[in-house]
Amino acid sequence: MRKRLWLIFGPLLCAVLLILVVILAANTHPKSNYKVERKAASATSPRVFKSAILKQQALSDTQHRFVPFFGSSEWKRMDAMHPSTLAEGYHRSYRPFLLGQSGSTALSHYFGMQQMLPQIKDKQAVFVISPQWFVKNTDNPQAFSVFYSSGQGLDFLKNQTGTQADRLAAQRFMKVAPDGSIKQMMQKVANGQPLSSFEKQRINTQLSLVNHEDAFFSKWRIEDNYNQKILPGSKTLPQPYNREQLTQTATRLGKQSTTNNRFGINNTFYDKHVRQAEKNLAGKQANVNYEASVEYNDFQLVLNQFAQSNTDVMFVIPPVNQKWMDYTGLNEGMYQRSVKKITYQLRSQGFNHVVDLSKDGNKPYFMQDTIHLGWNGWLAMDDHVNPFLTQKQAQPKYKINNKFFDAAWANYRPRASDDFKQFKQ
Repeated sequence: MRKRLWLIFGPLLCAVLLILVVILAANTHPKSNYKVERKAASATSPRVFKSAILKQQALSDTQHRFVPFFGSSEWKRMDAMHPSTLAEGYHRSYRPFLLGQSGSTALSHYFGMQQMLPQIKDKQAVFVISPQWFVKNTDNPQAFSVFYSSGQGLDFLKNQTGTQADRLAAQRFMKVAPDGSIKQMMQKVANGQPLSSFEKQRINTQLSLVNHEDAFFSKWRIEDNYNQKILPGSKTLPQPYNREQLTQTATRLGKQSTTNNRFGINNTFYDKHVRQAEKNLAGKQANVNYEASVEYNDFQLVLNQFAQSNTDVMFVIPPVNQKWMDYTGLNEGMYQRSVKKITYQLRSQGFNHVVDLSKDGNKPYFMQDTIHLGWNGWLAMDDHVNPFLTQKQAQPKYKINNKFFDAAWANYRPRASDDFKQFKQ
């Protein structure tokens, strides 16, 4: 009987052991590989977002200086004026490492940051913060799971020290994260309880295995936007850099790309996402509101981490396509009040690099579609980002206000003349 069982299960067991040995042999501190790094930097895929190894490797490469660009679906709009294309075409001293796509919001970014804290410490970053994230119901386990890896949760547990921010992050995790082996430990952090020595050892053991697995699988099948989109786009840019010529090129490209609709939306996007539903979308956003949301608390987790890491960050607030806003009935006053609330949360804590483009949605070829920058919009962003990343900046002086972790702030609806007196330190 034993011989029969071995004949049946022996080969399977040997295969599993062989795979485990190969994975554990993977180098969790690989040497710099620029070809892999530049592909990962522009892939905008969940695979890259969830990989600690790919992020750490690129952001540790001092020769090529990859800078994290946090955001969401705007990074997929890779026209000739895209930040990655401009950096490539003009051989700048930095390369954007794009983090995020549709569905990634502040909580995803917070847990993703846990995998690369040494790489963002005392460094710079760019963060596109969209008011559209700040809807009432943001707890979407399905969306969170797209960008979450077990390594993120383990790194968080290893990094946490029981602070108010740690407790809130663990509480938010419990609402959106899939069931897993760390939930019991995460619940203890959420309750303000310390982890035991055994649990800390368990975290280190699991994290070691996860990192080896990450090192083994991370480089497989990375989407090659660099060679397919960024590099070809960079070759169409006027040389040398000339802002006036770039504006002319951006306007020409925008005009050529928006010929089949009245909204100034990219033709392909309009055909794929708008044309069939257009009649049903008239006035559809009249009751949408971005003023009260738990996202403001999640955003504070991100800001708190940037402050702890002394990361100098430029925040960019994009507009909505004005013609689309008018058609769908999105309340512009509400939009501007949400921008005011976000801006106050930033500036009052010392995050002074804020690029507010929220009133520019009516400018020609500024938006590529309904809510995403394109052509002239990218250039307007670049006017701020390029000097921020290439010129010496004063050291940030952050002063974190824990009131922004409270539900009172998340649910607060500002007035147009609001000075946010009750939330001042």
